[in-house]
Amino acid sequence: MTERTTRMLSELDPRALPQFKIFLESLDIALGESQYIVFEGRRSVQTQEAYFAQGRKPLEEVNSLRRKAGLYLLRTDKDNYKITWTLGSKHINGLAMDVLPTDGGGSPTWDVAHFNKFFLEIWMCGKNAKLECGADWPSPETDWPHYEFKEGV
Repeated sequence: MTERTTRMLSELDPRALPQFKIFLESLDIALGESQYIVFEGRRSVQTQEAYFAQGRKPLEEVNSLRRKAGLYLLRTDKDNYKITWTLGSKHINGLAMDVLPTDGGGSPTWDVAHFNKFFLEIWMCGKNAKLECGADWPSPETDWPHYEFKEGV
């Protein structure tokens, strides 16, 4: 596990930790730690509010919220599209992680079509760890990188 992955694991709610540890350890075996990245784990309410504003508010207002949350600023209106459907994300409570394949150079990729094999492997490891994957949600909420802990599973 990378240092980043270990740090993000440590920020999770203790109830979610065992399932996510199984998930990430199985990814290390299936893909190797260089083929995936934990893009995001626990997030602040400010970050969630900035994400929720995207695609709903003008770019200047979105960037103001992103700046306050310590996020990079969006460059153009084309970048200002919806990336979340809720203000009450499980990320806030440390019950979710976003896990993505890397592009071969260590950067995360959202290109499901090109990296389908890796997304499917990550999805299978998440399912085996009894996590809910956003890929299983109905469109338009489908969120391939999102994995969340479900109580009592």
